[in-house]
Amino acid sequence: MWTRSQPMRRRTPMKRTGFARHAKEARGPGLAQRIAQSMGQALRHQRAEPAVYRSRKHRQNVAALACVCCGRPGPTQAAHLNLLALGKGRGLKVSDALTVPLCPPRLLQPGCHWRLDQSGDYDKAASAVLQLTWLGQTRTRLLALGQWPEAAESDFQRLVVAYLERAA
Repeated sequence: MWTRSQPMRRRTPMKRTGFARHAKEARGPGLAQRIAQSMGQALRHQRAEPAVYRSRKHRQNVAALACVCCGRPGPTQAAHLNLLALGKGRGLKVSDALTVPLCPPRLLQPGCHWRLDQSGDYDKAASAVLQLTWLGQTRTRLLALGQWPEAAESDFQRLVVAYLERAA
């Protein structure tokens, strides 16, 4: 068996990568911002309000319901609707008002949430009808429990009712 007579040596130095994190020093405003401040025209950058309803509590209320597809009780997942016409897009989720309770995958069972999102079991037309039916059932259940917030109703009216009126 052949062995090396000398240890391996690096002939070119290793390049420094961007993985090392340096503590960033707090910097003040840039030149353009300082000029604007001196002229009294400085911009105040503020985070915009989300365009759609977002609520962790509402998602928890939805997930507490039984699966709207198969009826399996127990913890479910708040599944957002997958309809492009309601605001779904690549990397974008629809409003939290448009969530339905679907069961998660379990041992040797795929789960209704997976079947809706990834399995391809439903064609687009059947999926749209099912999702809107499930959303109506979820809304009815939460209204009966007194857990349907006003902001969710606002998004429901703005997105779903307008979509159904366009489709009619």
